[in-house]
Amino acid sequence: MWIEEEEKKSLSEMSKMIDVAFKISCKTLPYDHAFSLSNEILKYLPWLKGNKLTGIQTLHGPESGNGWTRAENEEIFLSKRTRLILRIPKSEYDKTCKLEGETLKVLGNDIKIGKASKKPFLTVRDLICRFVLTDDDLNESDFLKYVAKEFENHEIHLRKAICGKTKSFTINGDQKFTRSLMIADLSKENSIKLQDVGVGIGRIFGCGIFLPHKSIDAVANFKED
Repeated sequence: MWIEEEEKKSLSEMSKMIDVAFKISCKTLPYDHAFSLSNEILKYLPWLKGNKLTGIQTLHGPESGNGWTRAENEEIFLSKRTRLILRIPKSEYDKTCKLEGETLKVLGNDIKIGKASKKPFLTVRDLICRFVLTDDDLNESDFLKYVAKEFENHEIHLRKAICGKTKSFTINGDQKFTRSLMIADLSKENSIKLQDVGVGIGRIFGCGIFLPHKSIDAVANFKED
């Protein structure tokens, strides 16, 4: 007899979460749409509330770049390439696809939801989080200390980080403050882990979700072995 060696799983396959990208049809949205978008999606997928790591990314037009800077009062113009992206447990993919064909009513705009597709995590060295919930009076140094403590809970040592300016948006009538955050020079394992667990709270409103940083590493120089 012989026992075949188990096929080695890629790091992205070992992640607990996955992104689901939906094609959409919508021309414009106000920048401050996170709360309304979340409420609409929860009407169709109420179970999203059951996992604190489940997230709904806000929509970004082509002019938003990688999300590092954006004026708060501008209207977002969405292209045909724009996708609505939900971060969910891998086991819930089929349930999430039930959003296909629905029309979301978001601040007077219709978002028609099209076909869904899986979007596995990329193993990249540098990650960005567009929105990390914070207090408006928390300075940059204290903010980074808070982030470092969050990472320690997941056995990740913060080595290189840059935070952006404070932004605000409205959640249930209350003004909330966020900072953007870039984490650099991650190991492959920690890159996937951070995409799994995120940082802070508020995933359902698009906060705490890590994405590959497009302009620094890309994938070319950091592919899995």
